[in-house]
Amino acid sequence: MRSFLKKVILTSSILLLFLSCFKSKTWKYLPESKEEETYLFVVNHGWHTGIIISQKNLGEDLFFLNEYFGISQYYEIGWGDKGFYEADEITTKITLQALFQSTPSVLHIVAVNEHPLLYFSASEVVKVPISQKAHSLLNKNISQSFMRNEKGKVIKTKSGIYGKSFFFTGIEFYNITNTCNTWTARVLENSGLPINSFLTLTAKSVISQTKDAVNSYQCCVFINPK
Repeated sequence: MRSFLKKVILTSSILLLFLSCFKSKTWKYLPESKEEETYLFVVNHGWHTGIIISQKNLGEDLFFLNEYFGISQYYEIGWGDKGFYEADEITTKITLQALFQSTPSVLHIVAVNEHPLLYFSASEVVKVPISQKAHSLLNKNISQSFMRNEKGKVIKTKSGIYGKSFFFTGIEFYNITNTCNTWTARVLENSGLPINSFLTLTAKSVISQTKDAVNSYQCCVFINPK
C-alpha cells in the first residue's frame, strides 16, 4: 500500500511539473533564433515595480528619452498616482486620494548608467528574455502611456525621486484597481508575456508572475536555429 501511494505521489508530482509548462496563458511573439532574442528587467521596490530597458532597445517609440537624459545605458520606467508619486511628503489625505479616487498619473523615468543588478542591488531584479518584436510592442505600449502636448511632445513636470530622473504626465488615471503594479503587468502582458494584469495590484504579484514567465520560457520555449 505504501509503495502504491509513493508511486501515485511521484506520478502526480511529475504530472504537475509537466502541466506547469502548458498553462492557459502562453508566450506570444517568441524569437525564432537566438539572434532575435533580447531582454528587459523588472525591478521590485517593495510596494512598486518598474520596467528597465536597455538604451539600445529604445526603438523609435522611446528614443525621445535621450533628449531629456542624454545617452544612458538603461532606463527605469514606472507609472503611478501623480499626487502620491510627486509628493515631497506623503500625507494621509494623499494616500486616501490615491486609494479611493480616480486621480491623474505620471511616469517616473530614471537614467541608469550601470547594470541594473548593480544599480538596484538592494532591490529584487528579474531579467526577462524577450523577442525583438515583443520589445517593440513593449516600447509602443509604454510610449502610449505618456500624455503629449499640441506639438506631440511628452510633458515633463519635475525632477524625480532618485538619481537623474524626471516625472512626465501620464495619459491614464490611477485608482484602486489600476495601480502602478497593474500598469507594469499590463505593459508586459500586452507585449506577449504570459502575465495576467487583471487585479494584479501588488509588486509581489507582478514579480511572482514575471518569475513564472521566465521559468516557462526556459522550460517550454525552444528557439529553432535558422
